[in-house]
Amino acid sequence: MATKEFITPDASGSPDVREIADALHLDFALEKKFKRFNEYLKKCTDGTHVLFPHLGKPGPDDWLRNHPTPPEPFLTWQTKLSRNDVTSTRNTIYILPLGEFLSQGSHSATAKPKDGGCSGMTFLSDLEVYTKLFFASMNVKLLTEVPLAKLKCSTRNHTVSEGVKRPQLHVPGIFTFMKNMIPEDAYCVLGVTMVDLYPKESWNFVFGRAMLQDRIGVFSFARHHPNFFNGAKSIEVSTLHELTPDEYQLLQWRAIKVLTHEIGHMFGLQHCVYFSCLMNGSNNAEEGDRAFSFLCPVCLRKLQFAIQFKFLARYKSLMKFFQERSVSGSKFAECAQWIEKAIAIA
Repeated sequence: MATKEFITPDASGSPDVREIADALHLDFALEKKFKRFNEYLKKCTDGTHVLFPHLGKPGPDDWLRNHPTPPEPFLTWQTKLSRNDVTSTRNTIYILPLGEFLSQGSHSATAKPKDGGCSGMTFLSDLEVYTKLFFASMNVKLLTEVPLAKLKCSTRNHTVSEGVKRPQLHVPGIFTFMKNMIPEDAYCVLGVTMVDLYPKESWNFVFGRAMLQDRIGVFSFARHHPNFFNGAKSIEVSTLHELTPDEYQLLQWRAIKVLTHEIGHMFGLQHCVYFSCLMNGSNNAEEGDRAFSFLCPVCLRKLQFAIQFKFLARYKSLMKFFQERSVSGSKFAECAQWIEKAIAIA
C-alpha cells in the first residue's frame, strides 16, 4: 500500500477496512501459534465488532493538525533498523523516580491518605505493577529515587497560566545524568517526575522525551495533576494524600497512560493514526485525556510481536488491576468494562 497521510490538517481520512487489513498484515498460515490472537484482531477491524473508536477530524490545537503523521503498517515497523529488540540480556524495563517520592514522612508507606487519597509510595508501586501487566513477559524494576539536586540539570520557574509559575527541569541535563547509570540488563530506563519539563529555552514545556538508541526517556506527571494550573495548590508528591479519591484516580489514570505511551515509543511504536489509541500524539492534557487507554489493533500486534505475551491472560490481569482500584464511575471503572468487552469478543 502506498504511503500516505491518513490525517491531514484539513480533513479526517480515517482508514477503511482494507487499509487496516493491509496495515495489520495478518498471516494465519505462518503464525499458527497466534491464531486466536490474529482472529481477535481481524474481528475487531473487519466491521464485525466496534470496539476501537476511529479518530475524528483534528481540532486546531490537536497534535495531528500541527504534526501530520504518516501511518506505520506492521511490516514497516517490523523491518525498521531503529527498533530495539528485546534480548535475553536486555529484557528489563527500569522506572527511575526523579525527586522525592518515598523519602519524606508525609508520604511514607504509613501515611494516612485524606478522604481516600494516596501516598507517593503507593503511587509508584501501582505504576510498577501496571507496567508489568501491560508489558507482560518483560521484567520491570523500580530503581531508587534520585534527588533533583543530584541531576545537576538546569532549572527555571516558568509561567504556566496567568499568575501561576511552576518549576521546570531541563531535559538534556537529565539525559546526561541518565546515560551514566543504565543497568546492563536494561531494555530501557524511564525517568518519572512530578516536576514540569522543558527541552530548550524557546519551548514552554514538553510532556516527555525519549532517546531510543540510548534506551532512556523521561516524562513528567506534573501537567496531569488536577491542581497544576491552580497556583494556590501544591502538586508535590508530599501532598498526594490530600487529593480526593476522584482526583487521585484521575491523576493515576493519566500517569499510567503517559508511562505506557512513552515505553511504547521505546519499542519503536510511533504516534498512531489508525484509531483512537494509546499511541496517539497529544499537544495538551485535554487531548491526552481524549486519547484511548489501550493499544489499537495495529499497535497491539506490534507489541505482541516484540514481547510475545499471551493476550487473553494480559487482558484479564489488566482488568483485575482496574477492578481492584476503581472508584464508581471513574476512568478505571470504564477501563475494566472495556476490557471485559474485549475478552468477550476474543
